[in-house]
Amino acid sequence: MKKRINLMVGPKREGQGGISTVINSYFEMGFVDENNIKLVSVNKSGVSHFLMKLFFLLSIFKIIFLLLLYKIEVAHIHMASRGSYSRKSLIVRILKFFNVKVILHLHGAEFRDFYSNECSDDKQQHIRNTFMMVDKVLVLSTQWLDWAAVTFPSTEHFQVLYNSVIPIANNGSDSQIGKVVFLGRIGERKGAGDLIRAFKKVKAKCPNAKLELAGDGDIEKFTALAYELDISDSVMFLGWISGDKKLSVLRSADIYCLPSYNEGFPMGVIEAMSANVCVVSTYAGGIPDAIESDKDGLLVNAGDVEALAQALIKLIQDRELNAQLAKSGKTKFENNFSQQAILPQLQSIYDSLSRKAEAM
Repeated sequence: MKKRINLMVGPKREGQGGISTVINSYFEMGFVDENNIKLVSVNKSGVSHFLMKLFFLLSIFKIIFLLLLYKIEVAHIHMASRGSYSRKSLIVRILKFFNVKVILHLHGAEFRDFYSNECSDDKQQHIRNTFMMVDKVLVLSTQWLDWAAVTFPSTEHFQVLYNSVIPIANNGSDSQIGKVVFLGRIGERKGAGDLIRAFKKVKAKCPNAKLELAGDGDIEKFTALAYELDISDSVMFLGWISGDKKLSVLRSADIYCLPSYNEGFPMGVIEAMSANVCVVSTYAGGIPDAIESDKDGLLVNAGDVEALAQALIKLIQDRELNAQLAKSGKTKFENNFSQQAILPQLQSIYDSLSRKAEAM
């Protein structure tokens, strides 16, 4: 009789981005070991298109080998849009051919735009078929569930599962008043340009304020913008950071700012909440599920540079409000987005599908 295992499909653990962070949190909290999960990475960043295809082909062979060697009860597939969808939709069909119970975990912040604006009618039908053939679809927020309700024939097997992270211990001793931190891909989608323009206004009211942007992306373009606005001496680009460096940057932050136009459920927001750092963000994607404006942080409309500047100025100048919102955000994190809150929900999904697999 074949040994029973579970399968997880996604990016490499050392990869950049939110999905790798989520997968790492599953490892660090023991969820992967407890559920006998084998991780198969299907894409490799920073390589040629040919090597990317070769890596994917090898991952397909690995999945088929595991299917022949083991009884895979549950396969948990992390998926975004575009190329990620193309790769994962093929894997879904292979797994369903072998009667595996499949969880499709949708992460891509741009999946709605991809579906509506980049896909032909036939491709949209292919996407609907893919989502309907799996056993469970996990989305990152209530906003994504609302979108699914008007897109797919049925959403009975859809469920919101918020991202979660290991909490960041922070006693506040390293916090620097007026230091604003941004974590993520530096580009227009996440509002990097709006933040730099808003920071010009912040500097006029709070001369000692500093802005640190950590992430990859179009750094040269936004460095030039900071020079153009004559604030380059107060704006630092740190590149992609992780591990102890990221922890250090968050602990030194007075405010975490993510003025995005489009999001799933951003990891940086809940990381900041866990670290007792006040958050300024927008109403994009699942952010309002995490932050209720004026209670757990401050939210502004994406693209409203003036409102963004005023929110930052307010929190730099009003220390009591800053501390109050940060404390409320940390409490909300502990109750709703910590591993202790999220992993039991995921475990329940695995257990339910495993029982169905055993009955087959």
